[in-house]
This record gives sequence, structure tokens and C-alpha cells, in this order.
Amino acid sequence: MNEYLGRVDFLDGRRDKGQIQADTFKRDERMEELAALRDSRPEVFETLGTSIRMSLGYYENEKKAAAEHGRDVTKGAN
Repeated sequence: MNEYLGRVDFLDGRRDKGQIQADTFKRDERMEELAALRDSRPEVFETLGTSIRMSLGYYENEKKAAAEHGRDVTKGAN
């Protein structure tokens, strides 16, 4: 079913998911700290709840999209 929904056109044209993610990205220091914890102490990171780890994944996807669309993701005021 997802393959069909991915090909849907809206009345005003196709949606650019990457651009939408880039536009909504806001740097979050708490998420940056979680990413640092994941990289420095993965055994501690794995003990965190699933929703927290999933939130970090969504945050990092938006951050990547923002960087790909030319936004500066290193500043706190974006």
C-alpha cells in the first residue's frame, strides 16, 4: 500500500518530503546530547526507551535533510 501512497499527486503538485523536513528542522541540544551519548556510550544508550531512540532517528533524518537543502545545522537558532 505504501508504494501507492508514495506516488500520489496533490492538486498543487507533488510534495518534496526532503524539503518539508528541511523546513521544519530546529536544532535541539537535547537530541544532540543523545546522539553524543549513543556514540560515546552505546551500552547506556541502549537502555533508554524505544520512543526516545526513535525520536533521535527522526531528528537525525530531519537534520540530514536540512543539511542537504543548504541549511546550517550547526547553529542553535535555525
